[in-house]
Amino acid sequence: MGIRLERLSHTLQEEISNLLREELDPNTYGWVSVTGVKLSKDLKDAVVFITVFPEHLEGKALEKLQKMSGYIRKHLAGRVRAKTVPKVRFEIDNLTKLVERGVIEPPKGGG
Repeated sequence: MGIRLERLSHTLQEEISNLLREELDPNTYGWVSVTGVKLSKDLKDAVVFITVFPEHLEGKALEKLQKMSGYIRKHLAGRVRAKTVPKVRFEIDNLTKLVERGVIEPPKGGG
């Protein structure tokens, strides 16, 4: 991943994490953690990977986040220095679950 993509991914992860901490009621949607952001090469699309605790609230949290995607993008436009702010789509981070359960080993190295 190029430096530009990596930097923007990290910034998006931080900004979205902060926003969700303020906007989502953990009693309704669980504790939502942003575990990563994958950007398209043209920077127009972003997949935001999340984990939700407790797991049984994943569906409810994912549905709420998809509905909030326009609001989140608008928030990011005011906080991120980029020509265009990517469209955001949320997915459950299954890799994190598999590592936590010991099904797979965590990736080695940092890139």
